[in-house]
Parts: sequence; C-alpha cells; structure tokens
Amino acid sequence: MVYIPSSTYRLQLSPKFKLKDLKNILPYLRDLGISTIYAAPFFTARPGSEHGYDVTDPHQLNPDVGTMEELQEIADELKAHGMGWLQDIVPNHMAFHPNNAWLMDVLEKGQKSRFYTFFDVNFNHPDFKGQLMVPFLGEPLEEVIRQEQLKVTFDEHGFHLNYFDNSYPVSIDSYTFLLGRAAEKLKSSETSTTLTEYVQKLEGLMSHDKLEPNDWEQAKQALFQTAQDHAEIKQGIADVLQGINDDKTALKELLQQQYYMLSHWQETEKRINYRRFFTVNDLICTAIEREEVFHHYHQFIKELCMRQLVQGLRVDHVDGLFDPDTYLERLRELAGEQVYLVVEKILEGEENMPDYWPIEGNSGYDFLAWVSNLYTDAEGEKKLTDIYHHLVPEAPLDYEKLVYEKKLLILENYMQGELQNLLRLLRDCELIPASTEDKNWHHALAILLASFPVYRIYGHTFPLPPEAMEVVNKAFANAHEKAPDVKDELEHLRTLFASGDQDSEEQKRNKLYFVMRSQQFTGPLAAKGVEDTTFYNYNRLLALNEVGNSPDVFNLDRRDFHERMQYRMKTYPHSINATATHDTKRGEGSRMRLQVLSEIPEEWEKNAQEWMQLARQHGKSGTPTANDLYFILQTLLGVMPIDGEVDDTLVERVQEYLVKAFREAKVNTNWSEPNEDYENGVKNLVQQLLQKDEDFMASFMPFFRKAAHFGWLYSLCQTLLKTTCPGVPDVYQGCELWDFSLVDPDNRRPVDYEQRQQFLQEIKTNEKSQDLLQQILSTPTDARVKLYLLHQVLHLRKELKSLFDKGDYIPLQLKGRHSKHAMAFARQNGDDWCIVVVPRLLTGIITENELPLGEQVWGDTLVELPAGAPQSWRQLFGGHTVQAKQAIPLAEIFKTFPVALLTSTNA
Repeated sequence: MVYIPSSTYRLQLSPKFKLKDLKNILPYLRDLGISTIYAAPFFTARPGSEHGYDVTDPHQLNPDVGTMEELQEIADELKAHGMGWLQDIVPNHMAFHPNNAWLMDVLEKGQKSRFYTFFDVNFNHPDFKGQLMVPFLGEPLEEVIRQEQLKVTFDEHGFHLNYFDNSYPVSIDSYTFLLGRAAEKLKSSETSTTLTEYVQKLEGLMSHDKLEPNDWEQAKQALFQTAQDHAEIKQGIADVLQGINDDKTALKELLQQQYYMLSHWQETEKRINYRRFFTVNDLICTAIEREEVFHHYHQFIKELCMRQLVQGLRVDHVDGLFDPDTYLERLRELAGEQVYLVVEKILEGEENMPDYWPIEGNSGYDFLAWVSNLYTDAEGEKKLTDIYHHLVPEAPLDYEKLVYEKKLLILENYMQGELQNLLRLLRDCELIPASTEDKNWHHALAILLASFPVYRIYGHTFPLPPEAMEVVNKAFANAHEKAPDVKDELEHLRTLFASGDQDSEEQKRNKLYFVMRSQQFTGPLAAKGVEDTTFYNYNRLLALNEVGNSPDVFNLDRRDFHERMQYRMKTYPHSINATATHDTKRGEGSRMRLQVLSEIPEEWEKNAQEWMQLARQHGKSGTPTANDLYFILQTLLGVMPIDGEVDDTLVERVQEYLVKAFREAKVNTNWSEPNEDYENGVKNLVQQLLQKDEDFMASFMPFFRKAAHFGWLYSLCQTLLKTTCPGVPDVYQGCELWDFSLVDPDNRRPVDYEQRQQFLQEIKTNEKSQDLLQQILSTPTDARVKLYLLHQVLHLRKELKSLFDKGDYIPLQLKGRHSKHAMAFARQNGDDWCIVVVPRLLTGIITENELPLGEQVWGDTLVELPAGAPQSWRQLFGGHTVQAKQAIPLAEIFKTFPVALLTSTNA
C-alpha cells in the first residue's frame, strides 16, 4: 500500500540547518501534528549551497548536511512515531562545478569517459569543434589570456587549468604533449627513460575505448609519485608549465587540445551547446532519458527507498525532462509501489495534470493559486485595473500581450543559443526545406515557442494525446495571429506535430524527436518570460503574481473552487496542498493581506496616490518609475509585521529584494548590466519612507492596519482550507506562524524554533481553558492563533485519516443576508463527517476593529446540511457543541472563533 502523509513540513536542509538540527526539532514537529518531513535535496551539492538544487554527487548524502548514521537515527525515530520522510530529488540537472566528478571526467577524457553521454550536450555543434562550452570566464578568453589569469598547474590529481577558484582537468591527450616536452628538458638519460616509459604506459591506457575513473586516477597518482621521487622530473614538469604559463601561444595551443572551450559567461546568451536549467549557466542538464543514465543517477535514491529511509519522492522540474511519461514509469518501478510520488508541476489556467501518470499528485502550486483567487473579490478586477492605469500611465494594458513580448525578449536576449540549436535540429533532421533561408524559420520558430499557452505538452508517440493537440492548436492559432508574415513557415511547422501517411520511419522519428525536444525549452521560456520577468512588470495586484498563479486569472468563485476540489478527489486526491514554498514570490500571509485591496479599491487608490506623491519628493526624476513605485508600495504593505514595527533588518530585506525584483523586470536595470544609480535610488527611497519620512508613515499606517487585520483573518481561512480540502497539507518551514517573507533567499532565513516550541507548549497547557481563544484572538501579532489552528487540525487529520484521505467533498449551500460572505463544504467517509466554514469578503460586514463573530455579524445567515448528515456537531476550535437538523446558523458556528471545523460527535 502506498504511503500517504497526513501532513508534511518542508525543510531547507543546508550547512546552516543540518540533520542534527532537524533531529532537535522532531519532538516539536511531532507535537504540532506533522506526519512527514519534506526535505529539500540533501545530496552532495556545490560547497555552501543553501538550497541543494545544485547537486554535484547524487550518490551520497551531503557531508555539509550530515551523515548516513544521523539520517538512520532520524529514520528510526520517525518510524517509532509513525512518521515518514518525503525527499526532493533533482533528475533534470546537476551543478556545472569542479566538484562534479562525472562532469570533470567528461572534460578530462572526452569520448573515453563513461559519463560522455550522461549530460545533455551537443558535441557536434559547429561553433565548438567537439568541445563542451565552459562559460565561467569574467571576460572573453583572449582578454583572460592577455591578463595571465589562466594558469596550468600540476598536483596529485594531475594537470589542471586554473582560473581563480575554478580548476578544470587537462585532457588526457595533453599528457603526452606536456610530458613529452618535460622529457626533452631532462639531462639524465635514466630519468628521461623513466618518464618516457610512463608516457608509453599512458598511451597504452588511452588506447582503450573507455577509461575507468579509478584506473586513470591511479595513473595520475603514479605520475605525481614519480615526480616526487625524481627531483629532475619534478623540475622538468614545473619548467614546462612555467613556459606555457609565460607563453600565450603555447597556452592557446594547449587550450585547443582540451575537450572543452573556456568562454565568457555572457556568450551563452547567443550560443551554447549544452542544455542548462532555465538560463543558469552553472546548472547543466542530464540526459536522464537514457536508461543507463537513469539507473546510474538513481542508485542512491533507490537505496534510500529500499532501506525505508525515505517514504516519498518529490521530482523537481519534471517539465525539463525529455520524456516525463517514461521517466515517471521508470521511477515508479525503481522506487516501488509503496513510495509516495509527487512532481513539481506548474499548471496554467484551466490546465490539468496528465491523469495517467503513476504518481500521487504535484507539489501544490495549483492549490496555492486556487485559494489565493478564492480570496480575490471579483468586483475589484475592473476597478483595480483602472486604478493601475490611472496611477501608472505607462502600465501595460494587455497582460497576454506583455507575456508574449517578454517571452520574445528572453528568446532574443538570453536564450538565442537555445533557439539556434532548435533551428539547427530542424536543418540536420531535414525537417524544413534545405533551399530556404534561416531568417523566416528563425522568426517562425521563435513566435511558436512564445505562443505556447502552457509550460509544455506530454506524449512520446504519434498520435500525440488529444490534450496535447489541443494545446498545439492553440499555440499555432496564437502564432498565426502574431505573425501573419511567416504563415507558410508556421503551417509547415504544424505538420511536424503529427506523422503523415507518406512519412518514412526515419521522418517520423525525427518529427517526434523535434516535438519532444522543443518542449524542453517551452517550459524554461515560460518560467523566465512570465515568473521571472512579467511578474515584475505587471503590477496591478501583486498577490496574483505568484508561481502557479497568473494575473490573468483574477478570481475563482466558490462554485469553481468546489469543482476543482471534486476533480482533485477523482484524479489526485493526495496531491500536496501548498500555500508557501521555497519558490513563492512572497509569503503566504503577505499574499492574503494584498488580496484585501480587491475589496477596497477606492480606499487603495486614494492612499496609493497620496503615497506616490510623498515618495516622489525623495527621488530624482524618474527614479523609481511609476510602475516600480507602485510595486514598492504593495511590497511595503505586504512585508511589514502586523504590529507595523520597522527596524534596520526589515529595511535591508526590502532593499535587497527590490534590487533583485527590478533586475528580474529587465527594464530599468538587469543582471547583465546593473544600473547601480537606479538601484541605489530605490534603496534610498525605501529607507526614507520607512525610517525618516514621518508624513509618509502617518498616512501609511492607518491603511496598513486595516489591510493587516483582514489579512490575518484570511490567513486563518487559507490555513484551514489547506488542512481540510482534498490533498496533503504542507507547512513551509516557519510558516506555522505568520509569513511575510519575500522571494528567496529571504524565505530561507533561519527559523526561531525555540519561540515556536514555547508558543506550542503554552497552547497545549491551556487548550482546555475558556480564556485561550480570547487571548490568542486579542493578540494576533504573535501568530499563536495560527499555530493553535494548525495544531488542532493536524491532530484531527491523524485521528480521522480515512476521512481526510478518502472522504467525499460535498459543497454546501449558504442562505441568508450574508451568504456570499462565507464558503462551506463537508467531508464524508462512511459515518465520519466534518463541516468546514470560512468567512470571506469581510470588509463588507465588519470593521478593522472587529472579528466576524456572533449574531450581530451573521444575523440570519446559515449553512444547509446535506441529506443524511448528523444532527450533533462539535466545533473543533473552542469545543462547543451545535445541534441542527437541516441547517446551522453561522452565528452559532462562528460563536468564539472566526473559522470553523465541525466534526460529528460520533467521530
């Protein structure tokens, strides 16, 4: 039977938070009600990595994080308490780093390396002459050589090319070149013979088709020992290396002998011969679609599953894989039927995940978006759109047009190499007419890639699945609309997405290869063009600019939310329910606070206009632009703690975040060429507004307090929905209290677990006290109210696991004057029932000084019970009982707490 977590707790293991630190908080997490540790990648990674996605060795636990003995101890403790472990894995890419032994083996041995086909590299690229691009020089190679920044060295690991802290192995072919030169310098015939004999042994070793790493390492160590034992040989090698380091021509000759080409990092914007993660040069993608690569890469992962050190796997960036369908089938077979499998998947709009994958679901970005959109007031859409264009005259009018433009911007300026590679593939496979020029095909291909409405399609045989063809048709329809000038080329490209009766087997294979290959780039293009660019340019309501969500989907009404939950129960009922992740653009509490703007757009306009006028007194003309200033104001509104306290740390966090945000926007500054004057102007403005401008703060704080009040109430609603809707609730580290964090690295700041343990102990000690609810509701600033809710529901989930794992999702009707101000549903499994009721749109029925409690607020509003429902209920928060036959008044449900979870008293 597959392992299904009751709940997960996401932890970013790193050198700053190790396994021993995790072990210390296990009792706390157990007391909180967590069933499963959900860990960031813990494999050996780049030194100092704080996230673990830059793996250098997937075959071992990162020594900077802990030991296998510590992992075993934790696994034993988890097992003793009925808990488990969900592990994040990264099959799509590895770190392009000297510590990546597999990759260095390729650089050193070329085709003789057993890892030659392990990475997604095109060694036939015409610009690189069989060499792998190594794009980590700070300047062009010629300039690096001129400044003598490149040095050849020798040690027990052989010859290396060193560039500052980076060290790359010299190719095996270069050994005879270097040692031959050294032998010529030796005066003693004996030592010359010794070195010559060694060279002959090397040549014999190199005659093999493949060089095993151990054999070659032993040979290099023998050479080093020979040099240590013979001072003349040692000096001869040193003289040769000194001569090459002093002779630019000789150094260039040596560089030409390498299996790699050292390049300036910016060259990848125009040409590249390896697939990378998005546009990150130092993450090189694997060829995991090759069966031998799959099995070699997953050896340690398989061991973890077989030894039951982990009970679940989360697959990072499944959309980067050449063939996700086959990969997931192989992973299921490797891991076993009992292992819980989920994938990281970004869904767009109405898109659904393939329902045939052998997995339990995804990592929860879809749920995050649904809850967020449920709490956006539909009536605020047009008003906020008008306000945005009024206060920011240069604001983009058409979101979809902006997305398309930003995708093209990424293609033309940052992924030109990838685009050229796809065009070359079409040529090499004879999929486009040989007589035509590249210009139109280049344009048509770019338009097509930018026109895909989702990250990618799936399928590894013709005909492609109907869902895939629906997306393909939309993409081509968009492309034809955008570029009628390449109509013929687009029509030809459309024929590549299906096999024709006249196609040979080779043509069918080539077509399918192009289709699957192209989809490895539509995803990164969407991520870079939308999440990492458009989301920092389209600033109407930042709460919607979130991974998995879209400003284009403003609101989700209650009926649509219910339909999504019912669909989830039919397809992936154990998918993760996330509300914060390491990837989110802002904290889950910030997002819910900003949603309040959709309910009070007129107040927002009046205040935002005044704040923009005050802010402009501090900056030079045009710094920041109106669009960036609008972004800044929403950021300040979302990031401040509920008590409104501002300190130097908060100011620095916001300053660092805004520099990153505006570089990502790529309008007034960017990563390649930072505009430091603009960035310093923004940083100065933040300090002025938060710490020096009393008029600004006097105007800002009243509105902030109102948004913060409704924001924390909605955060409670979000938390209750996450823990009771179909799916597995996940708590991102530290988010059991309020989360007003910003994008990474801000959301990886250390968590104060002592404070959380203290709060939880107080709650447990006083949970039967009548005064507890009143205390925590009257002091929302410390977030004990959220911790209390989580503690109560997570323990209930454990007690009624079948209800939450398998229970039907039943939408409930509300009647009465304030029926639109709440949402309700029931879960039912046999005799076990629960009812969930959450308020919404509260600015219309209470003030910022009130709680949505009692008859004075809810009047005649009631929730109708479904047929066959029990008549006796208990409110989890506070413990009072409710009797009802056909309906329950909300005044009775929301008697002492602003959200409700009712359980049947026989449960």
